[in-house]
Amino acid sequence: MKWMGVCLTMTMLTGCTGQAEPTAAAQDETMEQVTIAAIGGSVAEGEEAKAFTIQSIGYSDGEETVTEAESDREDMSLSGKYAGNFPIGVALPAHVLGSISRYDDVIQNNFNIMTCENETKPDALLDQQASQSGLPRTYENPCVHFDACQPAVEYALKNNMKLRLHTLVWHSQTPRWFFTEDYTNEGELVDREVMLKRMDAYIRSVLEYFDTQYPGLIYAVDVVNEAFDVENGDQNGVRQKDNLWYETVGDDYYYHAFASARKYAPSYMKLFYNDYGCSGKVDLILKHLSQAKEEGLIDGIGMQSHLSTEDDIQHKFVYAAKAFCDAGYELQITELDIGIKGAKTEDAYNKQARKYRSLFKNMQEMAEDGYPVTAVIVWGLNDQLSWRRGEDALLFDGAMNPKAAYYGALQDDSVPDIE
Repeated sequence: MKWMGVCLTMTMLTGCTGQAEPTAAAQDETMEQVTIAAIGGSVAEGEEAKAFTIQSIGYSDGEETVTEAESDREDMSLSGKYAGNFPIGVALPAHVLGSISRYDDVIQNNFNIMTCENETKPDALLDQQASQSGLPRTYENPCVHFDACQPAVEYALKNNMKLRLHTLVWHSQTPRWFFTEDYTNEGELVDREVMLKRMDAYIRSVLEYFDTQYPGLIYAVDVVNEAFDVENGDQNGVRQKDNLWYETVGDDYYYHAFASARKYAPSYMKLFYNDYGCSGKVDLILKHLSQAKEEGLIDGIGMQSHLSTEDDIQHKFVYAAKAFCDAGYELQITELDIGIKGAKTEDAYNKQARKYRSLFKNMQEMAEDGYPVTAVIVWGLNDQLSWRRGEDALLFDGAMNPKAAYYGALQDDSVPDIE
């Protein structure tokens, strides 16, 4: 049986009458206080009056008392906090879904959309054995399969969560055999015409599968990932290094990917370009996507947001976010984590919390000001599961305890509103 308790602080008030004047400290309390005379309700003249100040009201199950402020904090959740602004997502790898009971409460309390961390990337979807055995019929029509992502699909359906399809065309995690004449790793690369046909067939197969088997499940598709990179790109900033799409199709491969995706995607699947380091290449991205945008082939831009506690969110990051929106794109934060560089001190964790607060606050304010910010997605559940393990970049520690970063994301009063 639960009971309501009162947390009391005893103070000594000296008085010559039954009325005790409040001390200056009591007057300065920010919390509304009620002073109660000592039991009995009156004090004999010349005696010290004992006063009790109510500091908080709590509830107990007989073993532990929880203050009202703590109870309110426990009731908070990310998806609830931003319900009027945008959905909150999380990237989940296969091994988490394989032991979901450990994480399910946190996921359901905080997230309402999800992304597969690896299970819908090209190397998970493309089927080499079936493509080889089907030759010559499959020469321009590579085979795909969806075994790897099935647990994520089932979890999303069971819990009424939408799924982000990440990603179709990427220079990384796309096997070399997909680009060769005989679908072997050692084969000769095909020419531009053949590879464009394979790209089109592959995109059609994936999008039509999800549309026919699970209509409405996929809310967004990262059609192209990380195509623009000055350091690893050609003279125009299109990624060239270690990029077989560039080598076989050419520097316009990303445009053709969006053209194919638009042909086969139903209207409820929004088509996105997704990239890292967006704050430093706004103009480059907008320049290369302009033709696809003018032709209605693309809906939005995903800012991955793999950040650190040294990044400028309030100014540089927000400037980029607004620039993409001002150019007519829907905006989503797609792979958020904020790593700690150096020693993991209390100050470092507090700084991380302030960075998370700044990002969520700015995205919320942008949404409320009419900017089309339509999702914020955290890239992983906890620090031990993170691809940036060692930087403690996420909202929960390895034991799934909420960190200061979590309360920063909630814009809780415990985290100062400064970067």
